[in-house]
Amino acid sequence: MMSILSEYERKIHPDQLEIGHFVIRMDIPWRDTDFPLEGVRVIDNVTRNWMRKHCGWVVVDLERSPGARSLQRYGLSDIASSKSGLSPNLDVIRQATINEETLQEASRQYDQLDQQVLELMASMRDNKVLDTGAARQVVSEVSAALEKNLAALVWLTRIKERDRYTAQHCINTAVIAIGLAHGLDWERTDVELAGLAGLLHDLGKTLVDTEILNKPGRLTPEEFEQVKAHTVLGFELIREDDNVPLAVADAVLNHHERPDGRGYPGGKVGEEIKPLARLVAVVDAYDAITSNRVYDPARSHHEALGILWKERDKQFDGKMVEALIRLMGWVSPGTLVRLSDGDVAVVLESKSTRGLRPLVRRVRSSANRHVLGEVVDLANYSGEKNASALRIAEVLPDGVDGINARYLIASYS
Repeated sequence: MMSILSEYERKIHPDQLEIGHFVIRMDIPWRDTDFPLEGVRVIDNVTRNWMRKHCGWVVVDLERSPGARSLQRYGLSDIASSKSGLSPNLDVIRQATINEETLQEASRQYDQLDQQVLELMASMRDNKVLDTGAARQVVSEVSAALEKNLAALVWLTRIKERDRYTAQHCINTAVIAIGLAHGLDWERTDVELAGLAGLLHDLGKTLVDTEILNKPGRLTPEEFEQVKAHTVLGFELIREDDNVPLAVADAVLNHHERPDGRGYPGGKVGEEIKPLARLVAVVDAYDAITSNRVYDPARSHHEALGILWKERDKQFDGKMVEALIRLMGWVSPGTLVRLSDGDVAVVLESKSTRGLRPLVRRVRSSANRHVLGEVVDLANYSGEKNASALRIAEVLPDGVDGINARYLIASYS
């Protein structure tokens, strides 16, 4: 039976512990620890790491935690709420380099996220309960290795398999949300909240009739109302999970609200929509537009950014749209392009110093699948003499010509 917390107590995941927090309860018997019975203040990383290793949750007394930033009821810091400028961190993807090490590490993290999403979906569908403790740990790990692995993780978000749309969409939204929150210069704890919100935002669809979700034609008004209910269904389960701050539950509920007031479920307007919900809304739309859905084929990276730009300040927060465009760049890692010689290639690196001529690898056919071919540095063709020799002629949708990103990544060496 869940104990009642006072207004000055917060039950949190140990990853949220900060130096200065005063812990008064945990999910293991207090007598099994060496801590005094009246509670223990987290004064160093030794104590904090012990609790992270041994506890599933702890209860913090905020009145006796003056040395730590208080855990707000909402959960997102004032810093995240007030940041509005375009930070240099938005160049994080373009500054990164993909190699075998980062790709292997990113693949391991992606697989961990995949496993967590599958378990969460099964739990929601079969038991109508949610326990996100393990998912938070994976999101925390991804956030910790952000700058090193983000470019490789963004390439992995190009894996688009129609029969696994919801799971992959949640993973992809989490990855890009983490990158965007970092790019906006949010605090580390807020970056993790963005990743968790992205991971959980569409899990309510697990409780929606699959025949409606998979219907290829236009939905009836009644069917659309059932689809729209996924935000409320997800929120109602998520808010019962003590591992999920209210900021994340709010983003799950409100990621389909619109600045112009025409969204759902509440028809909120402008600043009534919290920053985390605004962030998830933009990332959710970007990944959805670039994916094959039952009612709409995948659009290219350029088309997706164009749609977001057209809908800024109407369907999406304008500053979030600008930030995402800056983060993802003209082409991002994993983007399929057609070169001026007719070959298809995949973008590996698009550093700003390269302008419109990124580092790419040609895509070749081998044994009934597509694999990576030779590396081409388009920057070598940037001089006036070679300006028309080789360039990107077209940005292509994911999966064009049956190209499977999973096979391309597997062939990387």
